[in-house]
Amino acid sequence: MSMVPILFLVVAVIVVVYFLLNRKTEEELKEGIVKDILRKDALSIDFGEGQPVVVKLQGIIPAVDGEMLDEKIFAFLEQSLRGQKVMVKPVVVESGSVMSAEVRTPANEYVNSALVRQGFARWQVSEASGDTEIAEAQALAQKEQLGVWNPAIMQLLEDRRKAGDNSDMTDDDVANMQVNPDDLQTKG
Repeated sequence: MSMVPILFLVVAVIVVVYFLLNRKTEEELKEGIVKDILRKDALSIDFGEGQPVVVKLQGIIPAVDGEMLDEKIFAFLEQSLRGQKVMVKPVVVESGSVMSAEVRTPANEYVNSALVRQGFARWQVSEASGDTEIAEAQALAQKEQLGVWNPAIMQLLEDRRKAGDNSDMTDDDVANMQVNPDDLQTKG
């Protein structure tokens, strides 16, 4: 048997696999308008199909209430997204009205990564282990000690856990706190 038919078959399979892996369909990238900020990691987006869709930001875990960043997170999302056009790449479609996705602005800013970069969320490795943009954003936020990586916030959380204190500090109070690194207890 000649090698030509076998080589032809191998090339045909490679070409088919290439096109299957690299095809771009309308389902992969959807354009919509952010109608509402539902949670720190969920938006209501209108794709022009009648009902708005709940879009959870894929690959991130927002700051918990005890980290007292809610006001800043919602202000950031309101200011940068409400009423704005976004591009959505669905990752997991749970139903016609709920999905987890990567969200980008028209300027190609990756919203999921921007929240992590500001220290407003952490990278959820189990959900987005291959997302290098989020990984790099978290490394920068940690290096610059922003948001959830701020030693003052970490110390405040630790103190609250120990004391069971529900102080009435605002996000600005926490953000402007100064903690002497020598006073921080290290865990061994």
